Amino acid sequence: MNLDSRIDSILSPVANKISGLIFSHVTIHGVRVEFLIVLLMIAALYFTIRTRFIGVWGFRHAINLITKKYKHDDTIIRKKKGEVSSFQALTATISASAGMGNVVGSALAVSVGGPGVIFWMIVAGIFSMALKFAEVLLGIKFRQINKDGTSSGGPMYYILNGLRAPWIKPFTPYLSKIYAVCCVFAMIGGWNLFQINAITTQITNVTGLFSGQRWVFGLIVAIITYVTVIGGIKAIGKFTSKVTPVMCSLYVFSAFIICLLNIHHIPHTICLIIKEAFKPTAVAGGMFACMLWGFRRAMFANEAGLGTAPIAFSAVKTSKPVAQAFIAMLQPFVDTVIVGAATAFIIVVTGAYLNTSGIEGIELTSKAFATVCPFFPVLLTFMAACFVLSTMLCGSYYGTKSWTFLFGESKFTTRTFQIIYCLFIVIGSAMNLKSVVNLSDAFTLFLAVPNLIAVFLLSDIIMKELKRYCKKYDIGIFKMTNKERNLDD
Repeated sequence: MNLDSRIDSILSPVANKISGLIFSHVTIHGVRVEFLIVLLMIAALYFTIRTRFIGVWGFRHAINLITKKYKHDDTIIRKKKGEVSSFQALTATISASAGMGNVVGSALAVSVGGPGVIFWMIVAGIFSMALKFAEVLLGIKFRQINKDGTSSGGPMYYILNGLRAPWIKPFTPYLSKIYAVCCVFAMIGGWNLFQINAITTQITNVTGLFSGQRWVFGLIVAIITYVTVIGGIKAIGKFTSKVTPVMCSLYVFSAFIICLLNIHHIPHTICLIIKEAFKPTAVAGGMFACMLWGFRRAMFANEAGLGTAPIAFSAVKTSKPVAQAFIAMLQPFVDTVIVGAATAFIIVVTGAYLNTSGIEGIELTSKAFATVCPFFPVLLTFMAACFVLSTMLCGSYYGTKSWTFLFGESKFTTRTFQIIYCLFIVIGSAMNLKSVVNLSDAFTLFLAVPNLIAVFLLSDIIMKELKRYCKKYDIGIFKMTNKERNLDD
């Protein structure tokens, strides 16, 4: 038995027990319904309704803010605390979620749930925008500015500093530490081991490079990652602000070319997606099962409700938490509605999903790309590699902030985690530790529990801040009414 098999055999019993607990489920008419997925769906629906579909009416304002077509007049005279720009934070969070999750996850969702999953992915992506708005607003509002001028934020801080009710205050230190511990494990596993292992396998299969010496590729990526992450969120933001827009645009453009070559199939594909969304034949359990698969894929991909995006957005130079929350809403839209749906659509329009025997994940996406020309799978591999690198960079920042929350803000604690994180890149490229990845997936999803407890309990603060902002700047559904204006005059 080799080393990775031994480690896997030791971890398997532990991983299975923890995963079984976290992925607790009930079976309804043959459909597996996981409690945490339902919790995320309820949260997305709740905030969408309470904010009156902010993802729809607030979309234009979000675009105006990120393109700087709209500026707050009173912001110029106020000192902005933070480290990165809004655009850098947005590209960082998109990078964190637009890794193998979209390239692999969307393909798996279609292969299991059928074409109708695409419809529910888009719906889930739109609903996720409100939940993303809520958690990012809290992340910035309750962030901590450190002595050296850097900022720290995320669920750990709004759990600890935001939940002040007497009945829950004694539990907040434990709840915040539970989130931080789970985040560290999730970043090392899901954002690190899984990502590097998947892309190393793809590069080896497509190009033949590093065959038999996979660790060499891992070492190269680890060095690039370490050199970047030691610069903190500023260096990560600079990297993602340049790479993410190019890669997302190139990926969507590639998908457009594939659709263009299959333009005669597009009308049928659209009809098939809508039909299968409500009367699926590919998945047992009908529309309910198809909807669950769509929401599961979308919520996993855009991380809405998991509390990771607030960690990055807490570093934004701003004095307007609500404005940044509007901008943050664009992340689920880009990640799920555009990139994720594009992956799923080309798999259906090319017919690649019809024969998936022995094919899974990125191989299915690669099969769709190969319908254009033999070079296209190589292009996919290059884009996926860039996505993976960006994801791992952001994962290191999320993990670092959780690590320093647990062990203190210092250069030593920061460097310690960064070195550990990069060592696992080399390990992940050479080994196939299924138990570690399964365990990290469980920890990733469990992030929703402490995070959503805080977000639900602080929902009144979220709505108060939103309404105040809309009335002050005359924006959206909650802007000042004529009656209120007359009273104000």
